[in-house]
Amino acid sequence: MLLALDARNGSVSVGFREGGTWLLRRSFGMPQGRSADEYALLFSLTESAIGATSLKSAVDRAILSSVAPALTAPLVAAVASAFGVEARVVGPGLRTGLRIRSDLPQELGSDIVCCAVAARVMIPSRPCIVIDFSDAIVFSAVNSVGDFLGAAIAPGMEVSARGLHESAALLPVVGTSAPLRAIGRNTQASIQSGLYHGFSGLVERLSVLFRIELEEPGFPASAIEILATGRGAGRDMVRSLAPSREVDDLALEGLAIIDSLR
Repeated sequence: MLLALDARNGSVSVGFREGGTWLLRRSFGMPQGRSADEYALLFSLTESAIGATSLKSAVDRAILSSVAPALTAPLVAAVASAFGVEARVVGPGLRTGLRIRSDLPQELGSDIVCCAVAARVMIPSRPCIVIDFSDAIVFSAVNSVGDFLGAAIAPGMEVSARGLHESAALLPVVGTSAPLRAIGRNTQASIQSGLYHGFSGLVERLSVLFRIELEEPGFPASAIEILATGRGAGRDMVRSLAPSREVDDLALEGLAIIDSLR
């Protein structure tokens, strides 16, 4: 059984996979300072959800993507403690099957790599765009031969909502769901409209530009598909940008593909 972990700033997505099927996928909040023993306990609590008599003996390999350096070592230690296996960490030297054509490949986050790996398998022999909604909104471009070409990174809506409150104390922190109307009739509704519709415009504009730059003979901009993933707000923004689809835990899918290359 494979244990895949996608560690971001403040949360970790965990998946248990066997025989090409995800038995369980969960997301845990990961506050700074939590010990490896605490992480190991969280992982072991999934036994009853899966129905496994002993995950410790069932898990025979693990793979980790981490863009939160403070979490990497504790998570590796937690996996060793809970399951007795050494987690492989996605990074330089680990085979991913992805050719990275950006100027500085070493700067590329492992979460972006994993999503691109999954996208090139899910949409083979065609250019595509991945939009990952998390603390940041990351747009990734993959061409028709499966090469990663580059990205655009913007702050996520939740991060922007918190930053607005922290910069202007009289403005409250608001939810990031779609508002009923664009013209807000109170402060909360006004902020909600500015965030949601402003980010909708950002997503639409960058999608248009990415599609234009990804055009190839036989693949017009209008036919380039978008994959939306992530647990942040905004995934619904791509529904009007056909062809597009939403995919849960795309980074975990990429981790499973990378694990198969070992």
